[in-house]
Amino acid sequence: MHKPLYSSNVAHYMEGEAMRAVFESWFVQYKVDAIFSGHVHAYERSYRYSNIDYNITGGRRYPVPDPSAPIYVTIGDGGNLEGLASSYLDPQPEYSAFREASYGHATLEIKNRTHAIYNWYRNDDGKRVAADSLVLLNQYWGNNNGKQSASY
Repeated sequence: MHKPLYSSNVAHYMEGEAMRAVFESWFVQYKVDAIFSGHVHAYERSYRYSNIDYNITGGRRYPVPDPSAPIYVTIGDGGNLEGLASSYLDPQPEYSAFREASYGHATLEIKNRTHAIYNWYRNDDGKRVAADSLVLLNQYWGNNNGKQSASY
């Protein structure tokens, strides 16, 4: 996706809300593991949160932990003419696991059908150590009791 569905960066804040309202229930239903987006010139990763029960007239108005939800990664920090988007909401929202306004890049190493390793590196510190890392576990594969087609 281009615009992030979850971002606590002040630049372009909530611009993806219309898309979130349409697509998020499908992401949760079909156990999508990760959504990558750009648009915001900074880095941020979420926990598994969803806001599929959002009700502006008196119900839930904030995202809540949801083990079936994807992890949302905003990685628009590869470089640009405008510079970094360095302002974030304060305090950091509960859904936001890691955020940083610096140039960087990421790697995603698919290990097998169930595991992938994700690493984000900041480019401006000269270190080859990941600043943010996680192991993604395939929710669909593990919860389908062996009913996958041979094409997987």
